[in-house]
Amino acid sequence: MLQSKPDNLLDVDTLINAFIKKHQQGIVTMQRIHLRDTNEISIRALIEELTEELRTGCVTFINKNDEMEELDSYLFYIANAFYKKKATATAQVKKKTNYMCPGCLFLNKSNPVISLNKIFKCDECETELKLATDPKSSMFYRTFFRHNKNGYHCQDCDRFIPHPIDESPIVSCPYYDCIFVGSWLSLKRMHHPTAQSNIECLSLDFSKEGGSSFKDMIASDDVNALSRLEIKEELENKIISLREIIDSQRNTIPYSSSDFTVIHKSLAYQAFDNLIKKFPSEMISYLLEQSRSGGFQHKVFQEYIRLLEESLPFSFKKNKKVYKIETLLDNNINLFDGISMFEATISDKLSIKNNTKEFYIGGRKAAYTKPYYIGKLLSVEERNNKKSLIDFVKEYSFSNIKMKDVAPGTEVIVTHLRVPPHYQMGGMVYINRVRKKIVDRAQLILSKGSDD
Repeated sequence: MLQSKPDNLLDVDTLINAFIKKHQQGIVTMQRIHLRDTNEISIRALIEELTEELRTGCVTFINKNDEMEELDSYLFYIANAFYKKKATATAQVKKKTNYMCPGCLFLNKSNPVISLNKIFKCDECETELKLATDPKSSMFYRTFFRHNKNGYHCQDCDRFIPHPIDESPIVSCPYYDCIFVGSWLSLKRMHHPTAQSNIECLSLDFSKEGGSSFKDMIASDDVNALSRLEIKEELENKIISLREIIDSQRNTIPYSSSDFTVIHKSLAYQAFDNLIKKFPSEMISYLLEQSRSGGFQHKVFQEYIRLLEESLPFSFKKNKKVYKIETLLDNNINLFDGISMFEATISDKLSIKNNTKEFYIGGRKAAYTKPYYIGKLLSVEERNNKKSLIDFVKEYSFSNIKMKDVAPGTEVIVTHLRVPPHYQMGGMVYINRVRKKIVDRAQLILSKGSDD
């Protein structure tokens, strides 16, 4: 490895590549010991992730002005810690508690409820209430469309009866097969029904283990006409379900969000809806099978930013003060950190790697350190003659720009709005929360359908 301190990130990459080549066998051994995994594809995939960790660690080491002779052991320590962390993340699956509508559970549905100061709101019961005609159904849906978190065991059927919102001393069991009426003072308290879900899937590109994605089921020449029809019908039903979920959840935003977040959440839902129309089978895989393929993390983010930019200017009220937003760089919406420029060379595969020089530093003791991502591409131009190449951009992600009809080896200057490399920063937090709500609701509906 080089003993002199590098002057730029290209030299850093040279150091990292030399380290990985030198310790290839040791890295494979660490993966085998910590993760019990010797699959070649898995090894190469994790080495790609490890490279980013080593790059960050190398920059930190250099900034501390430590002796270069110690860099090798320092990077090996980072590699070992990386695989230990992966092993811990694999072994521990965190759960999140969701409150479920008691009325929907009685009807064999699983519907999460929205909390507003310990008063829950069920969108499904609200819809059914508008359609109800007989008194018993009206009472049932009226009880649960807005109900208290606190409640009691019914004396007869032992189900959950919400504490009366109007503080009435008498409660009537709302369930169709029970006729109990009495004072809630005589009833035993009961916890509101809940269900647990996995909260490890916040990152948009999380991949579900096992199973095939929906697009893998798309009809081939070997599938008969009836099977193709069934697959097409299943796809259409899932698309309809997802769009209905999006519409339903989007309609509740004004009731559960501040003026500041209403526009962001609304546009995040619109971004998902637009991509479902444009890439139906891929979005089914992305949302319901949680597939990584297709790069829909950055596609959703870019669509959300496009919609947000089209909405400019807009205003919102926060702490009794009105803010007018006229640019994506406005600090009051905290989406982008600023404008970045970097030089790069178009590779043989017609791609441009993210060479952003600015680093994002966060986390405890500044442990999270990475170059900023490409948030919104502003321009790509030849370095020598300043000719614009933006029309030759095929697509771009947070870390790579794919070109078309250009010569490999062309030196370029890239300008973009930089975004923090963290899924809980900036606009990504809205996208992840919206996606999780869509996925949770869709999985509950699908699980109910499979039980039937």
